[in-house]
Amino acid sequence: MELKLFVTCCQGLEPLLAQELIDMGYDQIQEGFRGVHVEVPDFQSIYRINYCSRLGARVLLPLSDFVCFDQRSLYKGASKVDWNQYIPEGCTFAIDANVNHKMLRNSLFAAQVVKDAICDQLRELRGTRPSIDVKTPDVQLNLFIHQERGILSFDTSGMPLHKRGYRQETVEAPLQETLAAAILKIADYKGDEVLYDPCCGSGTILIEAALIASRTAPGFLRREWGFMRLPQFSHSEWLRVKVEEDSKRMPLEKGKIYGSDVNRNTVRIAKGNLRAAGFLQAVEVKDGDFRDLTPDPAPTFVVTNPPYGNRMGEEEMLYGLYLELGDFMKQKTAKPARGYIFTGNLNLAKSVGLSPKRRYVMSNSGIESRLLEFDLY
Repeated sequence: MELKLFVTCCQGLEPLLAQELIDMGYDQIQEGFRGVHVEVPDFQSIYRINYCSRLGARVLLPLSDFVCFDQRSLYKGASKVDWNQYIPEGCTFAIDANVNHKMLRNSLFAAQVVKDAICDQLRELRGTRPSIDVKTPDVQLNLFIHQERGILSFDTSGMPLHKRGYRQETVEAPLQETLAAAILKIADYKGDEVLYDPCCGSGTILIEAALIASRTAPGFLRREWGFMRLPQFSHSEWLRVKVEEDSKRMPLEKGKIYGSDVNRNTVRIAKGNLRAAGFLQAVEVKDGDFRDLTPDPAPTFVVTNPPYGNRMGEEEMLYGLYLELGDFMKQKTAKPARGYIFTGNLNLAKSVGLSPKRRYVMSNSGIESRLLEFDLY
């Protein structure tokens, strides 16, 4: 039984996500806008992609694909589905909508039309309407309308996949987990280098690196998934997938991943997140300015997302930081080494003082950003 899924991701990560799915063993792949279409042989694949994808945001299972001319055809398309299967009595639901249509210009209105179709069908069958819960629904649905095609999907992830379960506290403008994983994917990080993040913030890059190095699935800490509400869900098959993936885990070697930050409270937050992820004993976070630290052991892989001055007057104060990051990579790494700096400020990117081998354009919460790659000899 072939199932057609759409795995969503941040804009610009489609090729990386496609390769990740190929590496999982899925070869029926087609890149789309902010996601990848993939054909899979069974429901166990839904469990595996949710559990193992480091780059995906949501795994959507289309339930209805229909021509959508207007409000009436949208209602009709939504009514094609037997909602009694997918929204059990007593369960709440919510609808995410992304609409680009000349007659349906408001995504909230389109979601309301679908909600009415679902509630009307179930009220006629059961005598009562199901409840909406936009914050923590039992069943999450997704509506996508582009031009005159509508697709209504069951969100098998539930919470977005970047919510790994280890982020206890956060800092201002944190790097999203999937974006940190994408940076490490671009760098082809496998876990055998000595990794150092000199501006580690809440520790996202460190934790994503630790997950990769220890062969731990990104969903390891999560307990709730949208696919558990599917009528075809099999708890035994889900456990089989989980046990198979968890058997690949290996101990994390101490001293191979570490970071530092100049802000003492930020270091406290990073340590709390590392503790929640299970890596506090193996990953060290130092309280202090990287410019004053002598790294031990000397890193062979430096990767960081330094501040880039999103307020008036902050940019000029950061030129020295970027220049000294370049000096650090040049002088305090164990050669040969590699360096990666991710920033949303193109002017600051030019002040590193090293010539980047490559530049990767990426989007960070709608901000066009650059990942700069440096070879260090």
